[in-house]
Amino acid sequence: MNCLRSMLAGSSQHFDANEAAAAINAGAPVVDVREPDEFADAGIPGAVNVPLGRIQMQGVEALRNAGINVDAPVIVLTCRSGARSGNACVVLSDALGGRGRNLSGGMLAWNSRGLPLTPGRCSNA
Repeated sequence: MNCLRSMLAGSSQHFDANEAAAAINAGAPVVDVREPDEFADAGIPGAVNVPLGRIQMQGVEALRNAGINVDAPVIVLTCRSGARSGNACVVLSDALGGRGRNLSGGMLAWNSRGLPLTPGRCSNA
């Protein structure tokens, strides 16, 4: 965990796909803010689906209700292209500060780097 904290020191609110993969491998939770039907196609292994609309309505409670550890040193947020997850970072900024990090380029960037994908699992939270 200390390694993850030091890796994040001085970094921005955005990750490229390789930085996100390193954070995820170090234990960072992943929140996919796409709609359930999009998430069902494929996602980052271990990602939890919390659609942007739910985050906009409930804020950080949407993450808590989905079982996300909101006290984690970093939380990776993703969507198809990085736009919706960027919006989610803004909505969550007061609650998460710089710990909410957007995967720049979203699943498109993740997939283009050949990083692992798995069929999605929708959260019923």
